Amino acid sequence: MKLLHVEASTYCNARCPLCPRGLYGYKVEGVWPEVHLTVDKFRECLERFPEREYVYFNGHLGDPMMNPKIVELAKLTKCRTSVTTNGSIGSRETWLALAENNIEVKFSIDGLEDTNHIYRQDVQWNKIMQRVKWFISAGGHAIWKWIPFKHNVHQREETEKLCKELGFKEFYVEDQGRSFGPALNKEGTEITHWILPADGSAEPHPYDIPAGISRYKETHQNFQVEPRLYNIQCEYLLRKDTYINAKGEIGPCCYHGYDMPGRPFVKVEDHPKLMASWKTKNCNPVCAMTCGRGFLD
Repeated sequence: MKLLHVEASTYCNARCPLCPRGLYGYKVEGVWPEVHLTVDKFRECLERFPEREYVYFNGHLGDPMMNPKIVELAKLTKCRTSVTTNGSIGSRETWLALAENNIEVKFSIDGLEDTNHIYRQDVQWNKIMQRVKWFISAGGHAIWKWIPFKHNVHQREETEKLCKELGFKEFYVEDQGRSFGPALNKEGTEITHWILPADGSAEPHPYDIPAGISRYKETHQNFQVEPRLYNIQCEYLLRKDTYINAKGEIGPCCYHGYDMPGRPFVKVEDHPKLMASWKTKNCNPVCAMTCGRGFLD
């Protein structure tokens, strides 16, 4: 496998409403593990992929910068490596080390000072800007990743201007399926605001919070594969991607990321067996519901 997608940590300091680690920004206890990928486990995983060309630390459940060993992990790869983060965490020494070791960093910043927090909840703008400056001033290769929403799309030109002024190498628009839903408070008791698509194709509607929490628990704790075959044209399969979660387990992609019933996850030593049996027609359809990297025939 030439591409490795790695989850360095399942911890995160943000409450992004449309992230799968919670229900619209509310953390549902007891669903996902809380763990950092260890250096020893990652070294063991890498031994299985000697032909790797690109390793990207991009959280499915957490932010890679939450792992205090992120620099050590990145230095093990011995190939092109990137880290995707909300950019608000990590010490100055860590950011300088990432730059000095030629680790590319993709900053997920979805707005300006007055709008970024609408989606990147609990992320402080001044902390992002401080770390951006630490990294870029040390020669780091920085990319600005931006998701368009109704609340920030009018700022695109201004955002791209700031991106250039700060010294980012690229402004990347990640126009994905995560563009609509309510944002809940930390207690999961009320809707504070709505995340709406940039094209205005959806509007707020009544949402039953207790029922939503119940469905979330049921889906993630008792998921059952429907008894029919799905023909999924999968981007990850086509480009021969592989996902390593923070427990050091391996699967075909992050949407099959943890040990839910029906998901094809294996320990690292069983990886060849998984690859031999992994066919798109046998994939769990959960990816088709949320991924956006494939489609059903």
